[in-house]
Amino acid sequence: MFVFSNFEINNKRVQLTFPEVEQAKELYSAIKDDRESLSRWMPWTKSTKSAGSERNFIKYAREQNAKYLLLEHVIVVDGVASGMIDLHDISWEDHTAKIGYWLHSQQQGYGIMTESLKRLVEHAFSELKLNKLVLQAESENEKSIAIAKRLGFVREGTLKQQVAYGDEFKDLNIYGLLNE
Repeated sequence: MFVFSNFEINNKRVQLTFPEVEQAKELYSAIKDDRESLSRWMPWTKSTKSAGSERNFIKYAREQNAKYLLLEHVIVVDGVASGMIDLHDISWEDHTAKIGYWLHSQQQGYGIMTESLKRLVEHAFSELKLNKLVLQAESENEKSIAIAKRLGFVREGTLKQQVAYGDEFKDLNIYGLLNE
């Protein structure tokens, strides 16, 4: 397993690793446990119906990682795959990427995601030489917005009624961070 980063925070041992097919079962378990809350912000969780579908995503992510079109990482907490964080929609021409992340509810509140994002941002700017990172968060996703703000992301605008949830349409806030 390739470990991108190791750290300890609040008595938790955390590793950011490249995804391995063997992690599919634990990741699916985390998605299944938190499906109701995750699906509010990440509609893809509704279609993740088995460890097999998570395994297929991991295979896809590994292929995209190899092409540098996606940089997906698994967040492993105390030896258990507990979430993911990535750079996606990477534009090497424009030196930009979008960020996405999720974490099992049992691991939230310890600073794990903030530190994981901090390390990914540092890598994106110093090693990958990206100029800008973009995070999109539904306007009501206070936890995600708080993480972004802690790391200096600035709200750049709002896409009105951008995300459909059943019969409702929600606003999507755009946050950016420049390599300055």
